[in-house]
Amino acid sequence: MVKLRFMGGTHKVGGNAVQVISDEANLLLEYGVKPGTPPEFPGHIRAKDLDAIVVGHAHLDHSGGVPLFYLSEKKPYFATRTTSELMKILIKDMIKLNSYYLPFEYLELDKMQKYRNDIVYGQKVKVKDMEFSLLDAGHIPGSAMVDIKVGDKKLLYTSDFNTIQTRICRGAKVPRRKYDAVIIESTYAMHEHPERKQLEEEFVKEIKSTVNDGGKVLVPAFAVGRSHEMISVLHAHKFKGYMLLDGMARAVNQAMLDVPDSVKTPKTYAQAMAGVHIIRGWRDRRQIVKKADVIVAPSGMLQGGTVMFYMEKLAQNANNSVYIVSFQVPGTNGAKLLETGMFPIKDRETRVNAKVKHFDFSSHSGRTPLQKFLRGLKGKPDVYVIHGEEESCDFLAEWVRDELDLKGVAPNQEEEFTF
Repeated sequence: MVKLRFMGGTHKVGGNAVQVISDEANLLLEYGVKPGTPPEFPGHIRAKDLDAIVVGHAHLDHSGGVPLFYLSEKKPYFATRTTSELMKILIKDMIKLNSYYLPFEYLELDKMQKYRNDIVYGQKVKVKDMEFSLLDAGHIPGSAMVDIKVGDKKLLYTSDFNTIQTRICRGAKVPRRKYDAVIIESTYAMHEHPERKQLEEEFVKEIKSTVNDGGKVLVPAFAVGRSHEMISVLHAHKFKGYMLLDGMARAVNQAMLDVPDSVKTPKTYAQAMAGVHIIRGWRDRRQIVKKADVIVAPSGMLQGGTVMFYMEKLAQNANNSVYIVSFQVPGTNGAKLLETGMFPIKDRETRVNAKVKHFDFSSHSGRTPLQKFLRGLKGKPDVYVIHGEEESCDFLAEWVRDELDLKGVAPNQEEEFTF
Protein backbone atom coordinates (compact mmCIF):
# COMPACT_ATOMS: atom_id res chain seq x y z
CA MET A 1 0.00 0.00 0.00
CA VAL A 2 1.26 3.49 -0.92
CA LYS A 3 0.12 6.68 0.81
CA LEU A 4 -0.13 10.06 -0.94
CA ARG A 5 -0.13 13.17 1.25
CA PHE A 6 -0.97 16.44 -0.54
CA MET A 7 0.84 19.27 1.24
CA GLY A 8 0.69 22.01 -1.41
CA GLY A 9 -0.60 23.00 -4.84
CA THR A 10 -4.16 21.86 -4.07
CA HIS A 11 -6.94 23.98 -5.58
CA LYS A 12 -4.39 26.64 -6.51
CA VAL A 13 -1.45 27.32 -8.80
CA GLY A 14 1.77 27.42 -6.83
CA GLY A 15 3.47 25.76 -3.93
CA ASN A 16 3.43 22.14 -5.11
CA ALA A 17 4.37 19.52 -2.49
CA VAL A 18 3.31 15.85 -2.45
CA GLN A 19 4.65 13.12 -0.17
CA VAL A 20 4.73 9.53 -1.41
CA ILE A 21 5.01 7.18 1.57
CA SER A 22 5.61 3.44 1.37
CA ASP A 23 6.39 0.84 4.06
CA GLU A 24 10.05 1.89 4.00
CA ALA A 25 10.45 5.20 2.16
CA ASN A 26 9.17 8.79 2.34
CA LEU A 27 9.71 10.65 -0.95
CA LEU A 28 8.86 14.33 -1.37
CA LEU A 29 7.79 15.41 -4.85
CA GLU A 30 8.73 19.10 -5.03
CA TYR A 31 8.39 21.82 -2.42
CA GLY A 32 7.52 25.08 -4.13
CA VAL A 33 6.58 28.53 -2.95
CA LYS A 34 3.79 30.79 -4.09
CA PRO A 35 5.76 33.98 -4.86
CA GLY A 36 4.57 37.06 -3.03
CA THR A 37 5.44 39.27 -0.05
CA PRO A 38 5.91 37.19 1.99
CA PRO A 39 6.19 34.03 -0.15
CA GLU A 40 3.69 31.29 0.78
CA PHE A 41 5.04 27.85 1.67
CA PRO A 42 3.24 24.48 1.52
CA GLY A 43 2.25 22.62 4.68
CA HIS A 44 4.97 21.80 7.19
CA ILE A 45 6.99 18.65 6.49
CA ARG A 46 9.70 17.52 8.91
CA ALA A 47 13.03 17.20 7.12
CA LYS A 48 14.07 14.25 9.28
CA ASP A 49 11.05 12.23 8.05
CA LEU A 50 12.18 12.36 4.41
CA ASP A 51 14.46 10.00 2.52
CA ALA A 52 14.78 12.06 -0.66
CA ILE A 53 13.33 14.97 -2.65
CA VAL A 54 12.57 14.98 -6.39
CA VAL A 55 12.10 18.26 -8.29
CA GLY A 56 10.25 18.17 -11.64
CA HIS A 57 11.43 21.57 -12.86
CA ALA A 58 13.00 24.81 -11.73
CA HIS A 59 10.05 27.22 -11.49
CA LEU A 60 9.83 28.57 -7.95
CA ASP A 61 6.29 27.27 -7.43
CA HIS A 62 7.83 23.79 -7.67
CA SER A 63 11.36 24.29 -6.28
CA GLY A 64 11.54 27.48 -4.23
CA GLY A 65 11.12 25.93 -0.78
CA VAL A 66 13.62 23.08 -1.15
CA PRO A 67 16.51 24.86 0.70
CA LEU A 68 14.35 24.70 3.83
CA PHE A 69 15.28 21.02 4.18
CA TYR A 70 18.99 21.86 4.49
CA LEU A 71 18.82 23.92 7.69
CA SER A 72 19.83 20.87 9.73
CA GLU A 73 19.45 17.78 7.52
CA LYS A 74 21.41 16.20 4.68
CA LYS A 75 18.81 14.79 2.30
CA PRO A 76 19.59 13.85 -1.30
CA TYR A 77 17.61 15.69 -3.94
CA PHE A 78 17.18 14.55 -7.55
CA ALA A 79 16.52 16.50 -10.75
CA THR A 80 17.91 16.87 -14.25
CA ARG A 81 21.17 18.81 -14.51
CA THR A 82 19.36 21.66 -16.29
CA THR A 83 16.74 21.89 -13.52
CA SER A 84 19.45 22.02 -10.83
CA GLU A 85 21.35 24.77 -12.65
CA LEU A 86 18.19 26.83 -13.20
CA MET A 87 17.07 26.30 -9.59
CA LYS A 88 20.34 27.85 -8.41
CA ILE A 89 19.68 30.97 -10.50
CA LEU A 90 16.01 31.34 -9.50
CA ILE A 91 16.36 30.58 -5.79
CA LYS A 92 19.41 32.86 -5.48
CA ASP A 93 17.35 35.68 -6.99
CA MET A 94 14.41 34.92 -4.67
CA ILE A 95 16.72 35.11 -1.63
CA LYS A 96 18.13 38.43 -2.88
CA LEU A 97 14.63 39.91 -3.24
CA ASN A 98 12.90 38.31 -0.23
CA SER A 99 15.60 37.37 2.30
CA TYR A 100 13.75 39.14 5.13
CA TYR A 101 10.73 36.83 4.69
CA LEU A 102 12.54 33.54 4.06
CA PRO A 103 13.43 30.89 6.66
CA PHE A 104 16.70 30.10 4.82
CA GLU A 105 19.65 31.94 3.28
CA TYR A 106 22.37 31.47 0.63
CA LEU A 107 24.13 29.11 3.07
CA GLU A 108 21.30 26.55 2.75
CA LEU A 109 21.27 26.94 -1.04
CA ASP A 110 25.01 26.21 -1.09
CA LYS A 111 24.60 23.26 1.26
CA MET A 112 21.84 21.88 -0.95
CA GLN A 113 24.34 21.64 -3.85
CA LYS A 114 26.36 19.06 -1.87
CA TYR A 115 23.37 16.69 -1.81
CA ARG A 116 22.35 17.33 -5.39
CA ASN A 117 21.99 14.34 -7.73
CA ASP A 118 21.72 15.15 -11.44
CA ILE A 119 19.99 12.36 -13.35
CA VAL A 120 19.00 11.92 -17.00
CA TYR A 121 15.61 10.95 -18.40
CA GLY A 122 14.98 7.23 -17.98
CA GLN A 123 17.70 6.69 -15.37
CA LYS A 124 16.38 4.47 -12.55
CA VAL A 125 16.99 5.54 -8.95
CA LYS A 126 16.33 3.32 -5.94
CA VAL A 127 15.33 4.78 -2.55
CA LYS A 128 14.70 1.91 -0.13
CA ASP A 129 11.63 0.06 -1.50
CA MET A 130 10.88 2.74 -4.12
CA GLU A 131 12.25 3.10 -7.62
CA PHE A 132 11.73 6.21 -9.74
CA SER A 133 12.84 7.74 -13.02
CA LEU A 134 12.25 11.02 -14.85
CA LEU A 135 10.41 11.44 -18.16
CA ASP A 136 10.57 14.52 -20.40
CA ALA A 137 7.66 16.81 -19.46
CA GLY A 138 8.03 19.24 -22.39
CA HIS A 139 7.26 22.20 -20.10
CA ILE A 140 10.56 24.10 -19.90
CA PRO A 141 14.17 23.00 -20.47
CA GLY A 142 15.04 20.15 -18.08
CA SER A 143 11.44 19.63 -16.92
CA ALA A 144 10.36 16.14 -15.93
CA MET A 145 7.43 13.96 -14.98
CA VAL A 146 8.22 11.43 -12.23
CA ASP A 147 7.50 7.73 -12.75
CA ILE A 148 7.46 5.84 -9.41
CA LYS A 149 7.26 2.13 -8.66
CA VAL A 150 6.70 0.61 -5.21
CA GLY A 151 6.41 -3.17 -5.37
CA ASP A 152 3.67 -3.79 -7.92
CA LYS A 153 2.18 -0.26 -7.50
CA LYS A 154 2.93 2.42 -10.10
CA LEU A 155 2.45 6.19 -9.84
CA LEU A 156 2.91 9.03 -12.34
CA TYR A 157 3.43 12.61 -11.17
CA THR A 158 3.19 14.96 -14.17
CA SER A 159 4.40 18.16 -12.44
CA ASP A 160 3.79 20.83 -15.15
CA PHE A 161 3.80 19.33 -18.63
CA ASN A 162 3.10 20.17 -22.25
CA THR A 163 2.35 17.63 -24.97
CA ILE A 164 2.71 20.25 -27.74
CA GLN A 165 6.19 20.59 -29.19
CA THR A 166 7.67 24.11 -28.98
CA ARG A 167 10.81 25.63 -30.53
CA ILE A 168 12.98 24.63 -27.55
CA CYS A 169 11.16 21.64 -25.98
CA ARG A 170 9.90 18.31 -27.23
CA GLY A 171 6.29 17.55 -26.35
CA ALA A 172 5.63 15.16 -23.45
CA LYS A 173 4.56 11.66 -24.48
CA VAL A 174 1.97 9.48 -22.74
CA PRO A 175 3.99 6.80 -20.91
CA ARG A 176 3.32 3.21 -21.99
CA ARG A 177 3.10 1.57 -18.57
CA LYS A 178 -0.11 0.99 -16.60
CA TYR A 179 -0.46 3.22 -13.55
CA ASP A 180 -2.43 2.71 -10.37
CA ALA A 181 -2.43 6.44 -9.63
CA VAL A 182 -1.72 9.65 -11.57
CA ILE A 183 -1.20 13.12 -10.09
CA ILE A 184 -1.82 15.68 -12.83
CA GLU A 185 -1.70 19.46 -13.18
CA SER A 186 -4.81 21.37 -14.31
CA THR A 187 -3.58 24.94 -14.94
CA TYR A 188 -5.47 25.21 -18.25
CA ALA A 189 -8.06 22.46 -17.79
CA MET A 190 -10.80 24.88 -18.86
CA HIS A 191 -8.88 26.78 -21.55
CA GLU A 192 -7.87 25.95 -25.12
CA HIS A 193 -4.61 27.41 -26.42
CA PRO A 194 -4.49 28.65 -30.01
CA GLU A 195 -2.84 26.51 -32.68
CA ARG A 196 0.91 27.04 -32.31
CA LYS A 197 1.91 27.57 -35.97
CA GLN A 198 -0.75 30.21 -36.51
CA LEU A 199 0.14 31.95 -33.23
CA GLU A 200 3.83 32.15 -34.19
CA GLU A 201 3.00 33.57 -37.62
CA GLU A 202 0.73 36.26 -36.14
CA PHE A 203 3.35 37.19 -33.50
CA VAL A 204 6.16 37.58 -36.07
CA LYS A 205 3.89 39.48 -38.48
CA GLU A 206 2.95 42.00 -35.75
CA ILE A 207 6.61 42.48 -34.78
CA LYS A 208 7.68 43.05 -38.38
CA SER A 209 4.83 45.51 -38.87
CA THR A 210 5.90 47.62 -35.85
CA VAL A 211 9.61 47.53 -36.79
CA ASN A 212 8.92 48.37 -40.48
CA ASP A 213 6.92 51.40 -39.32
CA GLY A 214 9.93 52.63 -37.32
CA GLY A 215 8.83 51.41 -33.89
CA LYS A 216 10.39 49.17 -31.27
CA VAL A 217 8.87 46.06 -29.71
CA LEU A 218 9.14 45.16 -26.04
CA VAL A 219 8.42 41.51 -25.20
CA PRO A 220 8.08 41.04 -21.43
CA ALA A 221 8.66 37.30 -20.93
CA PHE A 222 9.40 34.78 -18.19
CA ALA A 223 13.14 34.46 -17.53
CA VAL A 224 13.11 30.66 -17.78
CA GLY A 225 12.20 29.32 -21.20
CA ARG A 226 9.68 31.86 -22.52
CA SER A 227 12.27 34.56 -23.28
CA HIS A 228 14.38 32.01 -25.16
CA GLU A 229 11.36 30.52 -26.90
CA MET A 230 10.42 33.96 -28.29
CA ILE A 231 13.93 34.51 -29.68
CA SER A 232 13.86 31.00 -31.17
CA VAL A 233 10.50 31.75 -32.82
CA LEU A 234 11.88 34.94 -34.40
CA HIS A 235 14.98 33.07 -35.59
CA ALA A 236 12.86 30.28 -37.11
CA HIS A 237 10.84 32.88 -39.02
CA LYS A 238 14.06 34.54 -40.27
CA PHE A 239 13.55 37.86 -38.48
CA LYS A 240 16.65 39.98 -39.18
CA GLY A 241 16.13 42.91 -36.80
CA TYR A 242 18.38 43.97 -33.90
CA MET A 243 17.38 41.94 -30.82
CA LEU A 244 18.29 42.39 -27.16
CA LEU A 245 18.06 39.90 -24.28
CA ASP A 246 18.18 41.27 -20.75
CA GLY A 247 17.53 40.48 -17.09
CA MET A 248 17.74 37.04 -15.51
CA ALA A 249 17.06 35.48 -18.92
CA ARG A 250 20.78 36.10 -19.65
CA ALA A 251 21.99 33.75 -16.89
CA VAL A 252 19.35 31.20 -17.88
CA ASN A 253 20.52 31.36 -21.50
CA GLN A 254 24.10 30.67 -20.40
CA ALA A 255 22.94 27.67 -18.35
CA MET A 256 21.06 26.34 -21.38
CA LEU A 257 24.09 26.77 -23.63
CA ASP A 258 26.28 25.04 -21.01
CA VAL A 259 23.95 22.02 -20.96
CA PRO A 260 23.22 21.54 -24.68
CA ASP A 261 20.79 18.65 -24.23
CA SER A 262 18.48 20.93 -22.23
CA VAL A 263 16.97 22.12 -25.51
CA LYS A 264 15.41 20.17 -28.36
CA THR A 265 17.87 21.30 -31.07
CA PRO A 266 21.06 22.61 -29.41
CA LYS A 267 22.72 23.76 -32.66
CA THR A 268 19.67 25.73 -33.82
CA TYR A 269 19.25 27.25 -30.36
CA ALA A 270 22.91 28.36 -30.27
CA GLN A 271 22.48 29.93 -33.73
CA ALA A 272 19.34 31.79 -32.59
CA MET A 273 21.14 33.19 -29.53
CA ALA A 274 24.26 34.09 -31.53
CA GLY A 275 22.19 36.71 -33.35
CA VAL A 276 21.08 38.42 -30.12
CA HIS A 277 22.79 41.22 -28.21
CA ILE A 278 23.13 40.20 -24.55
CA ILE A 279 23.02 43.27 -22.31
CA ARG A 280 26.16 43.56 -20.15
CA GLY A 281 25.19 46.30 -17.68
CA TRP A 282 23.51 49.67 -17.15
CA ARG A 283 25.74 51.66 -19.51
CA ASP A 284 25.16 49.08 -22.24
CA ARG A 285 21.41 49.10 -21.50
CA ARG A 286 21.07 52.89 -21.83
CA GLN A 287 23.05 53.12 -25.05
CA ILE A 288 21.77 50.08 -26.87
CA VAL A 289 18.04 50.70 -26.35
CA LYS A 290 18.26 53.32 -29.15
CA LYS A 291 19.50 50.67 -31.62
CA ALA A 292 17.16 47.85 -30.68
CA ASP A 293 14.22 46.66 -32.75
CA VAL A 294 13.06 43.94 -30.33
CA ILE A 295 13.80 43.77 -26.60
CA VAL A 296 13.05 40.56 -24.69
CA ALA A 297 13.22 41.06 -20.93
CA PRO A 298 11.74 39.69 -17.68
CA SER A 299 9.62 39.92 -15.67
CA GLY A 300 6.90 38.33 -17.74
CA MET A 301 4.15 39.91 -15.61
CA LEU A 302 5.87 43.34 -15.54
CA GLN A 303 6.21 43.19 -11.78
CA GLY A 304 9.87 44.21 -11.68
CA GLY A 305 13.18 43.42 -13.31
CA THR A 306 14.74 45.12 -16.31
CA VAL A 307 11.43 45.31 -18.19
CA MET A 308 10.52 48.28 -15.95
CA PHE A 309 13.40 50.33 -17.43
CA TYR A 310 12.28 49.53 -20.98
CA MET A 311 8.64 50.34 -20.24
CA GLU A 312 9.76 53.75 -19.02
CA LYS A 313 11.66 54.30 -22.30
CA LEU A 314 9.15 52.86 -24.79
CA ALA A 315 5.61 52.81 -23.38
CA GLN A 316 4.57 56.37 -24.22
CA ASN A 317 5.51 56.32 -27.89
CA ALA A 318 2.57 55.27 -30.08
CA ASN A 319 4.95 53.83 -32.72
CA ASN A 320 6.12 51.15 -30.28
CA SER A 321 4.46 47.90 -29.23
CA VAL A 322 4.38 45.85 -26.02
CA TYR A 323 3.63 42.22 -26.81
CA ILE A 324 2.81 40.16 -23.72
CA VAL A 325 3.53 36.45 -24.17
CA SER A 326 3.21 35.09 -20.63
CA PHE A 327 0.23 34.34 -18.39
CA GLN A 328 -0.76 37.36 -16.29
CA VAL A 329 -1.86 36.70 -12.71
CA PRO A 330 -4.81 38.98 -11.81
CA GLY A 331 -3.62 42.08 -10.00
CA THR A 332 -0.13 42.16 -11.56
CA ASN A 333 1.09 45.15 -13.58
CA GLY A 334 0.80 43.09 -16.76
CA ALA A 335 -2.81 42.13 -16.06
CA LYS A 336 -3.69 45.76 -15.25
CA LEU A 337 -1.98 46.96 -18.43
CA LEU A 338 -4.08 44.59 -20.55
CA GLU A 339 -7.30 45.58 -18.75
CA THR A 340 -6.84 49.36 -18.40
CA GLY A 341 -3.96 50.47 -20.65
CA MET A 342 -2.29 52.04 -17.58
CA PHE A 343 1.16 51.30 -16.15
CA PRO A 344 3.18 52.67 -13.19
CA ILE A 345 6.07 54.75 -14.60
CA LYS A 346 8.21 56.55 -11.99
CA ASP A 347 5.55 55.61 -9.40
CA ARG A 348 2.75 57.34 -11.32
CA GLU A 349 -0.07 55.53 -13.12
CA THR A 350 0.53 56.49 -16.74
CA ARG A 351 -1.45 55.94 -19.94
CA VAL A 352 0.47 53.63 -22.28
CA ASN A 353 0.39 54.91 -25.87
CA ALA A 354 2.30 51.96 -27.34
CA LYS A 355 0.22 49.18 -28.89
CA VAL A 356 -0.42 46.45 -26.28
CA LYS A 357 -1.37 42.93 -27.30
CA HIS A 358 -1.42 39.51 -25.64
CA PHE A 359 -0.24 36.34 -27.42
CA ASP A 360 -1.25 33.10 -25.72
CA PHE A 361 2.06 31.24 -25.82
CA SER A 362 1.99 28.60 -23.11
CA SER A 363 4.24 25.88 -21.78
CA HIS A 364 1.27 24.01 -20.24
CA SER A 365 -1.12 21.58 -21.89
CA GLY A 366 -4.50 23.13 -22.65
CA ARG A 367 -7.91 21.54 -22.19
CA THR A 368 -7.94 19.15 -25.19
CA PRO A 369 -4.30 17.94 -24.80
CA LEU A 370 -4.87 17.35 -21.06
CA GLN A 371 -7.94 15.25 -21.79
CA LYS A 372 -6.17 13.41 -24.63
CA PHE A 373 -3.24 12.61 -22.30
CA LEU A 374 -5.60 11.16 -19.68
CA ARG A 375 -7.49 9.15 -22.32
CA GLY A 376 -4.18 7.74 -23.52
CA LEU A 377 -3.18 6.31 -20.13
CA LYS A 378 -3.28 2.55 -19.84
CA GLY A 379 -5.00 0.73 -16.98
CA LYS A 380 -7.54 2.29 -14.63
CA PRO A 381 -5.56 4.72 -12.48
CA ASP A 382 -6.95 6.86 -9.68
CA VAL A 383 -6.48 10.46 -10.86
CA TYR A 384 -5.56 13.27 -8.45
CA VAL A 385 -5.88 16.79 -9.87
CA ILE A 386 -3.74 19.65 -8.51
CA HIS A 387 -1.96 22.84 -9.64
CA GLY A 388 -4.96 24.76 -10.97
CA GLU A 389 -7.43 27.35 -9.74
CA GLU A 390 -10.23 25.79 -7.68
CA GLU A 391 -12.67 25.52 -10.60
CA SER A 392 -9.99 24.03 -12.91
CA CYS A 393 -9.09 21.27 -10.44
CA ASP A 394 -12.74 20.44 -9.79
CA PHE A 395 -13.61 20.58 -13.51
CA LEU A 396 -10.89 18.12 -14.55
CA ALA A 397 -11.60 15.74 -11.64
CA GLU A 398 -15.30 15.72 -12.59
CA TRP A 399 -14.41 15.13 -16.26
CA VAL A 400 -12.28 12.13 -15.22
CA ARG A 401 -15.22 10.67 -13.27
CA ASP A 402 -17.84 11.36 -15.95
CA GLU A 403 -15.92 10.67 -19.16
CA LEU A 404 -13.35 8.05 -18.16
CA ASP A 405 -15.30 6.39 -15.35
CA LEU A 406 -12.21 6.56 -13.12
CA LYS A 407 -11.74 7.82 -9.59
CA GLY A 408 -11.13 11.55 -10.06
CA VAL A 409 -10.26 13.63 -7.00
CA ALA A 410 -9.25 17.26 -6.50
CA PRO A 411 -7.61 16.90 -3.06
CA ASN A 412 -7.46 19.55 -0.35
CA GLN A 413 -4.29 20.46 1.50
CA GLU A 414 -3.08 17.78 3.94
CA GLU A 415 -5.55 15.21 2.60
CA GLU A 416 -4.21 11.65 2.41
CA PHE A 417 -5.11 8.83 0.03
CA THR A 418 -3.87 5.27 -0.38
CA PHE A 419 -3.68 3.09 -3.46
